Amino acid sequence: MIVIILMQTMLLLFMANWKESDLFGISYDKLLNIIIFVVVGLSMLSLIVVKEIYKMIEYETEFKIQQVKLEQNKKLIRTLRSQKHDFLNHLQTIYGMVQLNKQDKVREYIKSLNNDLSEIKFSNDDLSNSIFDSILIPKKLEAIKQGISFSYQVERGVTDVDFPLDKLFRVVSNLVDNAIDAIEGFNGKKEIRLIGKNNDNKYHLSVYNTGPIIEEELQNQIFEPGFSTKGDGRGFGLYIIKSLIEEREGKLDLKSEVGFGTEFTCTLKKSRTV
Repeated sequence: MIVIILMQTMLLLFMANWKESDLFGISYDKLLNIIIFVVVGLSMLSLIVVKEIYKMIEYETEFKIQQVKLEQNKKLIRTLRSQKHDFLNHLQTIYGMVQLNKQDKVREYIKSLNNDLSEIKFSNDDLSNSIFDSILIPKKLEAIKQGISFSYQVERGVTDVDFPLDKLFRVVSNLVDNAIDAIEGFNGKKEIRLIGKNNDNKYHLSVYNTGPIIEEELQNQIFEPGFSTKGDGRGFGLYIIKSLIEEREGKLDLKSEVGFGTEFTCTLKKSRTV
């Protein structure tokens, strides 16, 4: 690309300094036509090269995105395998106690399993029947361990959104993970709130945290593929989330201001009216 630009520059300089006289028997007009033809050809070649470079960048970006998706899927599979293993072990233990008619031991065992969950105090507004319980309760436990207050309230209607449930779980899980990462090590008040609001033909899901704000000049860049302040190999999470939402004609908004905090809001279209 640089070579092409240099050649064009040299030809143009040659044209500017060439006097109207013959060169090797070639008249000035003919030489001018040849140079114009070459310059136009080089310009077209430049456009082709730029187009190919752009394609290569797109392919590289898509490849990195697929790598991130693959890693996320591998992580999910490992988590599910671990949970399945633990679940089967607990069931076998409980089954063995029941067979031995040790009901008291069964109650004690179940109570011991519930110790971590008992630390979480749900209010009536926490709606423990939410479809997100399976992913949010473990994240609430993780937040508590880091001294973060975590609450969520999801109004009815979220199951009516025009959005695959597995992708909806993925969006919520990633936004909550980002909030936990953002607030980790923050010296101020540590709080995360997830709110789901039903609004006629749309549903709004917002994840709010009190951690450090995102500077205004970075607020658009963080949705670009590969952009991250935490090193290479990261920076695809928000891009993927935004892409998933926009695929279903939804919208992802960001508000991050001093004195307020940071909030990501997903506006999702409903497939039917509640």
